Amino acid sequence: MLALMRGGGKMARSVDVADLFAQLRILAAQEGYPIMPGGTPYLSDGELVLLSWLAVAQRMVAPGCKSPGPPRLALAIENCAKVLTAMRLRLYPLSLYAHRVRGAARC
Repeated sequence: MLALMRGGGKMARSVDVADLFAQLRILAAQEGYPIMPGGTPYLSDGELVLLSWLAVAQRMVAPGCKSPGPPRLALAIENCAKVLTAMRLRLYPLSLYAHRVRGAARC
């Protein structure tokens, strides 16, 4: 999943999947969540937050909760989460950043 998010790896089964994650990278960087280049041996704070949002988007959330971030970023997160789910790749909630996700979700 990290390879997809960073734009590398062979997990992108189609150009459409690669394009969805490229869009996520662009929008995330514009909103202050830059994604590290492929091969970086650590996760940045922004990547952890994005992974948390992807994990939340793969699950049912309380009615009335809005996705984190601006609408375009939220849509990109939702689209990438759907692709990951279709690929049978499920993210575990990242409890370390759960408070940021809850705060940003505006429930």
